[in-house]
Amino acid sequence: MKQFIDTSNDYFTFSSCETCEANCCDGRKGTVFSQIILSDFEEIYENYPILFIFGELGYLKPVIILTNGKDFCPHLKDFRCGIYEKRSSICRTYPLSANIDNKIYIDSLCPAVNKNNKDSLIVENSNVNKDFFVPILDNYQDKYIDTFHEFDKFNKKEDLEHCITIKGILFYKYNKESTNKYMKMHQESLIHLEKPYFKDLDF
Repeated sequence: MKQFIDTSNDYFTFSSCETCEANCCDGRKGTVFSQIILSDFEEIYENYPILFIFGELGYLKPVIILTNGKDFCPHLKDFRCGIYEKRSSICRTYPLSANIDNKIYIDSLCPAVNKNNKDSLIVENSNVNKDFFVPILDNYQDKYIDTFHEFDKFNKKEDLEHCITIKGILFYKYNKESTNKYMKMHQESLIHLEKPYFKDLDF
């Protein structure tokens, strides 16, 4: 499981991934999907399915499907990322996470976080150490809002079709033709759902 907490008014250290058996890539431990922003699409659609969920207020949110909920990420080999140079920004930022409140959060359950005081400082008072900084962490609120506006015009339930369910979460695809570049990448990414890894997911 993951437990993201606010890093404001606190500091956190990070050791390394060397001794971890890829907990963050394990669908059995809660890794299923992550919300994405516009800049994520191009780096993601060739390797992962991009789908949609409806937020609590009915907003349409694009997400990346990271696992089938019962196995490791399909790109993981011997606990190492097989597409490391092309991995998503979500993977690049972990154990950190951006948030719409423009604060930086960290997964306090990551085995490498706060292992001991000799480890590298990763974040202090929501300021990320330059060695761990990824552009998506900067001013995330504006990027989130831009993404909302881009997809709000597609938020018609009759144009969205339920395609898979993972651990009770319903994911949707856009079922109309579109010239929108993000929708085209979304639709091209659906080919990944045809792989055996993503079969029989209604659980």
